Parts: sequence; C-alpha cells; structure tokens
Amino acid sequence: MEKKKNEIWTVVAFVLAALSVWAVVRQTKDYSLKDFLNYFKEGNTFWITMAIVCMICFILFEGLAILIVLKAFGHRRAINKGIVYSAADIYFSAITPSASGGQPASAFFMMADGVPAAVSAVALLLNLVMYTASIMTIGIIAVILRPGLFIDFSIPSKILIIIGYLILGTLIVFIILLIKREDWVHAIGTFTIRVFGKIKIIRNPDRFRNKLDRITNEYRECAEMIDGHRGMLVICFILNFLQRSLQICVSAMLFLAGGGSAAGAVDVWVTHAFSVIGSNCVPVPGAIGVIDFLLVDGMKNLMSEQDAISLELASRGISFYVCVLLCIVIVAVGNFFLNRRMDFLSSEDDE
Repeated sequence: MEKKKNEIWTVVAFVLAALSVWAVVRQTKDYSLKDFLNYFKEGNTFWITMAIVCMICFILFEGLAILIVLKAFGHRRAINKGIVYSAADIYFSAITPSASGGQPASAFFMMADGVPAAVSAVALLLNLVMYTASIMTIGIIAVILRPGLFIDFSIPSKILIIIGYLILGTLIVFIILLIKREDWVHAIGTFTIRVFGKIKIIRNPDRFRNKLDRITNEYRECAEMIDGHRGMLVICFILNFLQRSLQICVSAMLFLAGGGSAAGAVDVWVTHAFSVIGSNCVPVPGAIGVIDFLLVDGMKNLMSEQDAISLELASRGISFYVCVLLCIVIVAVGNFFLNRRMDFLSSEDDE
C-alpha cells in the first residue's frame, strides 16, 4: 500500500514539475530550448562544475550529519551508508507533501543496517530540528546582507516569504518547547484539541490526541538521549547549515558561469534564500512551482527576464531535478545491496 502511494506521488511530482517548467518558459514568448542549452554551452565550465559539486555536497552533508548523531549514540556506520540514508530522505521528501515520506524511508534503511528504532527516530528528529534552524539562520543572513532585495519582490512573493518566516519561527519555538517543556506543549495541545472537537472543527479528536501523544513522547525521548551531547549538536547544525547553503549556492555558481560578478552572485544567493523561505509555506512536493515562481520573480530584478528564466531553470535543474534523479539511483543501489544481504542471511538460516 505504501509502495503504491509513493508511486502515485512520484507521478504527481513529475506532472507538477512539467507544469512548473512550462509555466516558467511561458512567461516570455521569445524563450526557447536553444536559449536554455546555450546557457550551459556558453557558460564557464569551472563554475558549472562547482554548481554540480555543491549539489553533490547537499546529499553528502546530510548523510554526514546523520552519521554524526548515530556515532554519538554508539552506532558507527560507513559514509556510503550515510549517503543512502540521505538520498532516501531527499528523494521521498521531494515527492511527498510537506516532505512527509523522507524520514520513514531513511529510517527504513537505518533499521535495516541494525540501528535501533529509537536511535533512528532521534537522528531524524535532530536532523529536522537542525534543518529548520539552518533555514531560519540562512533567512536571517539574507535579511542582513541584502534587505532591499526583499522589497523588490512582487506583493504575492512578499506575502509568501513573510508567511514562510512566520511558519519557520513558530516551528522553531514549538520544537524548543517540545524539547525543553514538553508538558507545556502537551497541555496546550490537549486543550486546543478539546475545544476544536466541541465546536466541530475537528471531527475525530481522539486521532489528534493520539498523534499529539506520539509526537510529545518522541521529543521527550529525544531530549533525554541528546542530554550531554552538545558537541554533536553543534556539528550537526554546522553540517545542516552547509548543506542548505551549498544548495542555494548552485544558482550563484551558475550566475558566475554566465559571466556574472561576485557582488551579483551574492544578490542571486540572497534572492534564492528568500525564495526558499517563501516556499516553506506551501505543502507541495519539493516546493515545485512555488519556489520556481519566487525565483523568477526575484531574479527578474537582477537581470533580464530571459536570463532570469535561464538561470532559474538551470539552477533548479541541477539543485533539485538532477539531485533527485541521483538520489533515485543511490536508493536503488542501496536497496539492491540490502536485498542481496537479506537473501544471503536467509540462505544461511536455511542451512
């Protein structure tokens, strides 16, 4: 059932991707496939290569962050295992709403490698916490570096970005309370569910109460397990910050590949950062369509519309679409070797 569901979401994601690219290209009648190909053909090979390296580091650094957490709890795993955990998270997050499928897929590979379920859950929860913190940190840096670029966005984009900041800020406060004062969150959540149940906003309060119990229990266990591991938390945050920053660097590298200046590359990076913040407020698989709209809207203030479209398509092509395809290959290879190992263990048991 889960496999069928993921297949459906994969198809949905591909349809959304096709519609998104079509919508971006349709913004100007003069744009063609030749214009897009020329962007790579005429671009500086070094900077294009660096963009690809940044995309690969996006996969690598998440894997390293997960391995750091596992190591802190006494479960050392090879770097190739970490890359599989990361690829599973990235791929399934990209095809499911609100990235809901990434963590279960990553946990599946971890537990198949002998990592206890509790440790897997903590590793993924910490990764979620550090992901949220790193995105918010990047958003703050963007405001400090180029506050004027936010003003240049259109009104719909500004609304999305502001909502994105509010959602991230609320989520960070919520996570901190879950870890530090889980009893507060549980009490507030229980009261809210009871009130919403009485006024019929929530039809099945028991289901929400069970979900609240599960979430608060998970974070309580997480808080207990990470106590005394501050060094690990710092390293995990740094790796998550580098991971997200380098993904955003793809657009800056491609801008430099097209002959752009260093100052202009900073503007592109900040514009992409604002776009990432804004895309967090819509639960669409891979933020497809939302971040594309925001990127083109912001980039048009820095360059011609045609160049903005080329840069958006190229940066999203490498940082998202090529990245997801690479993750599919990594997950497939990881699953192949996992099945081989299971078959080998099964044959040994039969003997």
